Amino acid sequence: MFNSEEDARLVQEILEGSVESFEAIVNRYEMTILKFIYSMIKDKEASEDITQEVFITVYNKLDTFDNRYKFSNWILRIAKNKCIDYIRKYKKIENVNIEEVKPITSKEISPEQNLEYKETKKEIEKYINKLEHVDKQIISHRYLQKLTFNDISKILEMSESAVKRRYYKVKEKFKEYIAISEKG
Repeated sequence: MFNSEEDARLVQEILEGSVESFEAIVNRYEMTILKFIYSMIKDKEASEDITQEVFITVYNKLDTFDNRYKFSNWILRIAKNKCIDYIRKYKKIENVNIEEVKPITSKEISPEQNLEYKETKKEIEKYINKLEHVDKQIISHRYLQKLTFNDISKILEMSESAVKRRYYKVKEKFKEYIAISEKG
């Protein structure tokens, strides 16, 4: 997703006082962080505020970043923690909006396809909203940010095998869920 070598160079330049390099980091990650935060809390203004807080934290804590790891994982972990703080503070319960997971992009969809899409979307949305918080995060990272299992494991501070297990279990249970809903 992001170039780790380029990130490492920018981080080093920021630590040496380069404002332009920090602006480059912000430009590079701002939309990813904003989308990630919005996927968790579903509030546009709060997402923008939290995104700003993430970059303030990044700037203030950059000297603690361990360059043996990916910068993208580090910044997403900060974003995740800021979201958790926000959710705890305001007791917000997030719901995954399937519209953001897989939007329709083609304008040449037949009415039948559109109806089928909407029905499928409702089923997926119902299923995702029943998932545990961690499973929602795994699905969000995998589909919205298109992250690897390794990256997700670092962000969620879980083993890669635990992330994979949960991901495949969610997928398998979804197949069962769909099969049951098609019968009923």
